[in-house]
Amino acid sequence: MKRFFSLMTLFLAGGALLMTSCSSDDDDDNGGGGTTSKAPFASVTAKDGASTMTATIDDTEKTIKFGEFQNTTDMSAVEVTFKMNKGHILKTPANLTSNVNLTVPATVVVLLNGKTEETYTMTAVVPEVPEAVLGAKVNGVDATVGEDNSITIKWEEGMEINHMVFELDLADGATVKSPEDCTFDLEFEDGKLVVNYLDEDITYTVKATDYKDPMLNLGWTDVTSEFGTLPTYIKVYKTDKAAGIDNNVAYIAMMGSQATMGVVGNGTDLKTINEYEEDGAYNVYFVGVNSTVYNVIVNDGKIVRDDGANTHVTGAIYRDADGNYGASYIRGFEGKLYSFPFRTSGGYTAPVVGDGKLLEPQTLINGVHMILYDDTVLTADQVKANESILYNYGDADYYAHSAIGITKYNKVYAFCGQMVDGSKGVTLPQLSQIMKDLGCYAAISFEASGTPDMHINKQTTVQNKYAVKGDPKKVQCAIAFK
Repeated sequence: MKRFFSLMTLFLAGGALLMTSCSSDDDDDNGGGGTTSKAPFASVTAKDGASTMTATIDDTEKTIKFGEFQNTTDMSAVEVTFKMNKGHILKTPANLTSNVNLTVPATVVVLLNGKTEETYTMTAVVPEVPEAVLGAKVNGVDATVGEDNSITIKWEEGMEINHMVFELDLADGATVKSPEDCTFDLEFEDGKLVVNYLDEDITYTVKATDYKDPMLNLGWTDVTSEFGTLPTYIKVYKTDKAAGIDNNVAYIAMMGSQATMGVVGNGTDLKTINEYEEDGAYNVYFVGVNSTVYNVIVNDGKIVRDDGANTHVTGAIYRDADGNYGASYIRGFEGKLYSFPFRTSGGYTAPVVGDGKLLEPQTLINGVHMILYDDTVLTADQVKANESILYNYGDADYYAHSAIGITKYNKVYAFCGQMVDGSKGVTLPQLSQIMKDLGCYAAISFEASGTPDMHINKQTTVQNKYAVKGDPKKVQCAIAFK
């Protein structure tokens, strides 16, 4: 019996030792033995940049609340650290230090003595992140910045719709990626502004409202719908009162900066406008010249025809590889084209390479005469000083003239007059003024009398004198737009 008693005593003693050892081992931050606390959390903290935020814990409402973070803007992965009281184990999240999405309420689950679950809701006051664009202006007029990432300006007289320069008020740290000059052509389509903010590229849609078409105030009627389907940036206008004369018909095709210019034909194989437009590659076809000058033609950056047959400088319109239009006096030397400065007065001097500047356009075509240059309607003396020859420039005769003009912001106007069925056409000075009134800073005259013609989507505009008779004239090329 003594032996049995002794063994039992040892067994009970050993059990007591074993129980004491387990309680001690469970003493750590994720809960453990000892006296169990009713409060699961000793503390809950979060990193806020270089600082630490401490949450307020309500064990009755089962909430863990952080205040407003001062240094953290991205709340989707906040580093949170839980320190547990004895007897409680953190179940969710899985680790005592975890990245938690605090943009929405987060669920925190603890186990009491490894058995009973308690669920807490953890929240934070999410700091308001300002919009990347706080405000915008054009010419001192405020634009509206919408929650849908739109910037809308109400157009007013004096604003250049094709060159809207925005002044932006940006949040700290925000930068403009494109366009860097914050300039937009908003006549035919909305613009796209990209701003980088908090390492994210944000795209804004830039719009203009209440724009009034100045062509209507100039007495032109929008007849675009009569010519089938056209790109939004090509419009067609008609007047029955060209130069203020009743029953005087003229058409204008207006091409926005989005349009592409091309020259159809090689200048040698003369064709009618109907033949040129057979390819159907363009929407607008406008005749070049018949025989007064030799058309210099550049297409896709290559000289199709140089001006070796011309003995003088001629005015030309061109488009460069970046899509910008220009007008210049040109002359070719040894397979290269050069532009020459404008002479305000004096006699004509034959050009030499040293006086010119190498010109490498994407597309180019010359005409009969430069009639408008640098916003100035040219006199006959100025034309002669720059081009040597006068082809009826400065006279007061009425003809069905044609011309192409360009604005400073890459809009193109193609004018074509009529001298059939009572319509008498315009004089060259009147044509120059018309192009200036349209907003052009430069314009080139092309065919006159019976040959001016312009087709849009293979439909005629003016009544061509020779076409009416069934014998349309052949010309060196057609200037085309799409």
